[in-house]
Amino acid sequence: MSFFPPDPVIPEPEETESSQPTWWQAPEDELPELLAVSELLAVTDHVAIALVGIDVHREGVQLRVERRLRRKGLPLTEWNELCGAFMGHMSYGGLVDVAGRLRFGVVLADGEKIVTDASPFFGGSDPMIEPKGHTLSRREQGGGGGGSTYSSADHLWLWPLPPAGPVELVMQWPTLGIDETRVKIDASMVPALAARARPYWPR
Repeated sequence: MSFFPPDPVIPEPEETESSQPTWWQAPEDELPELLAVSELLAVTDHVAIALVGIDVHREGVQLRVERRLRRKGLPLTEWNELCGAFMGHMSYGGLVDVAGRLRFGVVLADGEKIVTDASPFFGGSDPMIEPKGHTLSRREQGGGGGGSTYSSADHLWLWPLPPAGPVELVMQWPTLGIDETRVKIDASMVPALAARARPYWPR
């Protein structure tokens, strides 16, 4: 007989699967229909930003924005500072400038305006409580590059589905010399496309 008693049986922990609110981001278990859109939003000597497509889900739409950066002869120090500003770590010139940040918003056909800054930090409502109107959330999709180019992307989740009519995408990035710019999107096909979106697995 062993001097030491046997270890107690420790039950396996029961971890419950968590789900994020539908207004936070596009569903990851749903195959969207695609709305073909290709629009330049802004172009400077060093930066280009474009709307490259819209994923239409059953409960919302995700606008896919591509960002491109080119060095175009900048000295290395300035290039590194520009890359930092491009990725949101600092303003161009090395000083943090919250007012100069990249911002997105939309105007719906009924005149409702929504911005991506609608969070408690900027005076918005509790993100865990279902909003009464539309919301627009931004998720940066990483980035990468080298000594002469850099790229990144943003996914803008508009929830719930917009009303019938055009959707106007608005953006600005003062730090990188981009004033407020707008592009109007024909969203007339969104209801029909949303009806065709389907889950990957049966629910």
